[in-house]
Amino acid sequence: MVEQMYGEPQTGTASAYELFQRAHPGRGSLRVQVSTARGTFPVAGATVEVTRMFDGVPRVLYKTTTNNSGVVEKLILPTLPVDYSRQEATAEDSGTVYQVSVYQPGFAPLVNSSVELYDKIETILPVALQPLVR
Repeated sequence: MVEQMYGEPQTGTASAYELFQRAHPGRGSLRVQVSTARGTFPVAGATVEVTRMFDGVPRVLYKTTTNNSGVVEKLILPTLPVDYSRQEATAEDSGTVYQVSVYQPGFAPLVNSSVELYDKIETILPVALQPLVR
């Protein structure tokens, strides 16, 4: 189950997040695949958070858990338009960066791993969690 955390209460002026959404009208898809350290076994039930900083404060855009296959998919996030990647002046800066954190009891957490998303593209982020030594 995906819990989307988009949106803010309406106020008189646009928030940093609303301005970001207007400047990033594209949509990219993120798939997170969580497994054990060597990629041998999927990690079901891991908490996955996708965040981005706005006005110096991290904002959780998604918080969800992996399925039995250790996967969270179809996390749709704002990106720069695809045309940015086709123009020489903006091609190098055409991705939109988010931070992904993954937590599961018994494993060392992955905190704020950067992932770059592009308009109309599914990005796959493999995550290999390290077991905690007892």
